Amino acid sequence: MLPAITWFLVLGLAVAWSISAWVLHALAVWSMSSVGALAGQASTIEGVTLPTSVALWIPPELLAVSKTAAAIAWPYVETGLSMLPSLAGWLTPLAWAVWGMGFLTLLAIGALLHAVIFATQKAVPN
Repeated sequence: MLPAITWFLVLGLAVAWSISAWVLHALAVWSMSSVGALAGQASTIEGVTLPTSVALWIPPELLAVSKTAAAIAWPYVETGLSMLPSLAGWLTPLAWAVWGMGFLTLLAIGALLHAVIFATQKAVPN
């Protein structure tokens, strides 16, 4: 009875692992394919302002430096954002590989537990 319970738990963990891998893959593909819409919005950086209650605690020099750094880095970020939709195709093989490694790990844990239970039940006399 105990080996059946352990395999039932391993099966439940495998189902949870499969569902979580599927959901995370779907979210990642969706976010990577729709992030291309963010490219071309360099003018919005200039319009970003902090609330006055927060701006009181931050030195103006730090605000100026951070805006300058953001303006310098934004073309590189924009290039990366425009390339992300084309990289979404790599997520499916990667998700399958990660799912397969996790599933094999769960099967190995189940087999190990089964072997330990079988060895301990055989060692104990009825």
